[in-house]
This record gives sequence, C-alpha cells and structure tokens, in this order.
Amino acid sequence: MSSKEHKIFILYSLFLLFFIFLTTKSLTLYEIIHLAGQMDAISYTEISSSAPDLPKNNDIIIKHVAQRFLIPYLAGSISNFLNIDNFLIFKFFTQIFILVFWFLVFFYIKNQKFNIRESIIFFSLLFLNPYIIRNHIFNPVQAHDLLFFSITLILSYLIINNKSKWLIFFGSVGIFLRQTAVALFIGSFLILLKKKKFIECFFLSILFLFFLIFISLIADIISPHNFSFKYAYGIIFYDFSQIEKLIRFVALPIVSFFPLGIFILSKIKKNIDKDKFLILTFMCLMMIAQPILAGPDGSLRNIVRISTLCYPIIVSLLFYRYDISKIINNNLIFITYIVGLFVWSLHPTFSIFDFFGFLRF
Repeated sequence: MSSKEHKIFILYSLFLLFFIFLTTKSLTLYEIIHLAGQMDAISYTEISSSAPDLPKNNDIIIKHVAQRFLIPYLAGSISNFLNIDNFLIFKFFTQIFILVFWFLVFFYIKNQKFNIRESIIFFSLLFLNPYIIRNHIFNPVQAHDLLFFSITLILSYLIINNKSKWLIFFGSVGIFLRQTAVALFIGSFLILLKKKKFIECFFLSILFLFFLIFISLIADIISPHNFSFKYAYGIIFYDFSQIEKLIRFVALPIVSFFPLGIFILSKIKKNIDKDKFLILTFMCLMMIAQPILAGPDGSLRNIVRISTLCYPIIVSLLFYRYDISKIINNNLIFITYIVGLFVWSLHPTFSIFDFFGFLRF
C-alpha cells in the first residue's frame, strides 16, 4: 500500500471499530448471565472473585472452565489489588486484547503485502465477524477467547511464512486459554515434523504436556467436578431420531462462515506449499469437529462460537490459497460485499438491532 492508501486503511479500521462499539449492546453482569444466558460467566467470575487465592472445591465452577483459570485469576488479582469491580477489569482486558488483535492484523497485512482492497477485506472479515470482536464487547467475561484468536492468527503467520522458531511457544501456551489448543499443538508438531526439526518437536511436546498437567492439577483444586463426557463425545449418545434438531445444530456455524463463500469464485494461486495448506486445514477441521462431537445436547448453540475459534486460521488460509484481486477490483462487488459484512455483523443477540431475530432457529 502507498502512504495515502495506508492512511485510508487506518481511518477505515478506526471507523469500523467505532461502528462495532457503537452498535453493540451494553449489559450488566447480571443481564449477561440471566437474560443473555451466558452461564459460563458464573464460573469465570467465581474464579476472579477468589483472587488472589484460588477457589477450592467450588461446586459452582464447571470443570472445563476451571482449566481456563489464568485470565479470570489475573483479572481478579488486579481487581483485588486496585479495589475495582471485577467486571470492569474484564472489560479492560477485553479492550486491551482487541488492541492486541488489531495490531496483529495490521502486522499480518503489512507482512503479506496485501493491497488496499485485500487489506480492507481481510480486516473486515475478522473484525466484523459477530463472534469475534462484537461478542466479546457484549460479554467481556470471555476475554480469554480474544487472546486465543490472537494466538491462532500468530500461528497462521508463523506457519505460512516459515517462522518455525516460535512454534514451540505459541503451539503450547494456548492450552491455558482453551482445550481447543490441542489442535494448535498438533498442527505445530506436524509442521516441525515436516521440516525434520525433531529436537523442536520434542521440546514442543514436553512444554505442552507440562502445561496440560499443570492446568489439570489447578483445575482439580478449583472444581470438585469431573470433566463431562458430553463435551468430548456426547454425539455418540444423541437420539438420532431427532434428525431435524441435528441438522439445525450442524447448520448453525453457517452464520459465522458464509461470507467466506466469495473465495469459491476466486483464482487458485500456484506454487503454494500444499503441506502447509493441508496442515492448516486439518487444524481447522479439528477445531470445528470439537463442538460437533459434543452434539446438540453438549455444545447447544455454542457450536457457532466454538467453531469460530478457528476463523483467523481459515481467513489466513484462504488468502494464502486464493487470489481474490480480480473479484474485488470490481467496484460494485467490492462495495456491496463490504456493506454486506457490516450488516452481517449485526447479530440480534449482541447488537442493538434485532431485525435478524427471525433467523434464530
């Protein structure tokens, strides 16, 4: 991008952020839990409320949330030290993590040498997805997921650009934020194995195993519950006579992914590394499979939010695989698509507009 185009892009990104903040619902913690039904917030706030101590055998805290203690514990520690309400610290963390993600997207765009239109599309796909920025402004207690999105974008950059040196760290540290990070570990391991970096594979495995054991031990202290099978393979026990419910369940992620259909009409790039493409695709499939395997009774409507965790990887992967310049050089297509993305971001639960409420199913 030229200097002028760079300034235009910065102004566009700031306008986009202003639009998201302006049109997202602002709820109290009580409303988030009891009106919006974000029940995991109870467990996260229980962890933060106990800081600087850890909760011990707290019946309220769900086991899988107990393993994600890091960010809630830090929020609670800061809240305790400064004598500020926990919820305000979660909001602060959310805004900081949005800035981190914003910086990383800028870094990615600059290093991939996207032109102005590619940059706007890449930025818009990530920031206007209602389950990334808007969802976390709406529910700041889930701030750790924003950090997870940043890690997935970093990993995409490292893999695509052959920066394997940092895969040991970023391929393992995500487990503090989500169990979904198992897919990041496997993908990083496969990339290092492909490059015959056996020592790095060993250290990645050791570090990941150490982190996994550590969070499991802490979770055993925090929560007396066992990890529920329904979050891992609940679909095995699903009543398949309710086929209509299952179809609706599996179709829900379309809400998050359908704008990516533009790449179907794009030109496939030549001379890409097929192994990178396959490994990144495999990572995404593992992350999408997780909520599907939990089944309708395990993931519920959370299938959309959980499957979206791989979204930065998919967007990076599609830009790596396809050349969309010919399509977006058409002014009518480009402007219509961008406007459509803004409308797409207006999720009826998270935004102040409810005209998409009829699409709930």
